Amino acid sequence: MIAPSYPLQASEIPVADDPVVLVIGSLYILLILAIGVWGYLRTDTLSDFLITGKSIGTWVLAITIFSVTQSGFGFVGGPELIYTFGLTPFWIFGTASFGFLVTWMLLGKRMRLLADIRDVMTLPDGMYARYESNWVRGLTAVTIIVAVTGYLATNLAALQYVMQAIFGIPVLWGLVIGSFILLLYSAIGGMIAGVWTDFVQGITMVGGAVLVFVYALSFGGGPQNISENLAAADPALVSPFGALGGVMALSWWILFSIGGLGQAHTITKFYMIKDIKLLRWGAPIAAISYGISSLLAFTTGLSMRAMVESGNINALESASQTMPIFVLDHTPSIVAGLVLSGLLAAIMSTSDSFLNIAAAAVTRDIPRSLGRPIEDSQLELRITQATLVGITLAATGVVYFSEALVGILGVIGWGLFAASLFPVVALGLNWKGATAPGAIAASVVGLSLNIIYEVLPTAFSTIGMSSVAESVSATYPFPQTVVVGAAAMLLSTIVFIVVSLATQSDYSVPADIRPLLEQ
Repeated sequence: MIAPSYPLQASEIPVADDPVVLVIGSLYILLILAIGVWGYLRTDTLSDFLITGKSIGTWVLAITIFSVTQSGFGFVGGPELIYTFGLTPFWIFGTASFGFLVTWMLLGKRMRLLADIRDVMTLPDGMYARYESNWVRGLTAVTIIVAVTGYLATNLAALQYVMQAIFGIPVLWGLVIGSFILLLYSAIGGMIAGVWTDFVQGITMVGGAVLVFVYALSFGGGPQNISENLAAADPALVSPFGALGGVMALSWWILFSIGGLGQAHTITKFYMIKDIKLLRWGAPIAAISYGISSLLAFTTGLSMRAMVESGNINALESASQTMPIFVLDHTPSIVAGLVLSGLLAAIMSTSDSFLNIAAAAVTRDIPRSLGRPIEDSQLELRITQATLVGITLAATGVVYFSEALVGILGVIGWGLFAASLFPVVALGLNWKGATAPGAIAASVVGLSLNIIYEVLPTAFSTIGMSSVAESVSATYPFPQTVVVGAAAMLLSTIVFIVVSLATQSDYSVPADIRPLLEQ
């Protein structure tokens, strides 16, 4: 067996030898922990811990959903993917705003009404209410646990770079210390702390992205110079579909626009809004905020790659260094401090959302699907908080041993959610003909395809079994340029519709849920 390497721990990036960046970073961590303590003081029940007791308004909801989506995946993984593949990731970051509009239109009102009709706190709760099937509840919970482990790893992988950039500690210690702070913050603060941290860092991300956009264009010599340098090196980098081509771009567009309706960590936030009438303006606020913040990914990735190709700067050891290196070396201290600290908060709050839904899946949803719920609500809350530890350790292990790029880890996690949950949730809450057997079949197909063709090859490659990984990947039934998550989402949707049509005579929508589907 070939010994695996650990590039995420070996790469070097500049350290902010600047008191301004250090002070801003330290203050941000203190702010995060303070919000965590404040959240703890307001958390008396599991409902408070998981859905904030339905207490948030339009702006907080919109900024929270946008920032949870962007997070470490967008601010570290985005520049990384664009630096590596040119304009192909435009079909992720340039079109995901459309997904916010669709999500709000198809799910916002229905998810919030569901929280009034039934006592739901998690997505599996909601899907049990819709289908009245413990199999659907259990499969939804398993999907969340598997997807969150990989998706949380995306944010921890970004976190280690940010910790090193701000505080000058080795990347490995950045991972360990950052994970510990995250665990402490999440365990005490719950979703209340996460939502308000999301709001603060979302505002910071939008402001920082605008500033970085201006500096990045200037650094690259303007749009024309950037394009010419990239085209001279490889015309595909600046072609409409980038270096990975049209099929990959289309796959990413499908996955990140429509697939947004299956992202458990965002759609469950609709449970939290205090008044359903406040949903109206949330979609444009979230979409515009996401679009502005994505300017950072595009200009940073393209400018850095253009300057490398023109010989003005050295090639990066790792594409994951793109954003930290740019803001530290090519922006003023105050901008670097705000961007890196905002990213630190983004990672913490987004990871908090992941940890909460995964811990609830372990301690609330799976036991209920097996007919063995934890009856004492306080005990259930404490066990949920304790479960955060195991999930954090698992995700930290994925980061330490994985060779995958931050952005690729994000694509895998997003694809797993989209393929397994999009038909079950989005179609299920909009189509009376959806049935429990259809939901079960779709969940199995989506989950299985992603595990077989994304999770297993990545795991085998990481432990040095590359030949096994290649053998598994060779059985993939679609062209290699078709993203697994997109193919799995389309296939699971077809299966969902076909099986639902075949079983409609044996299934009826619960009486209290039927009016919701008619909204």
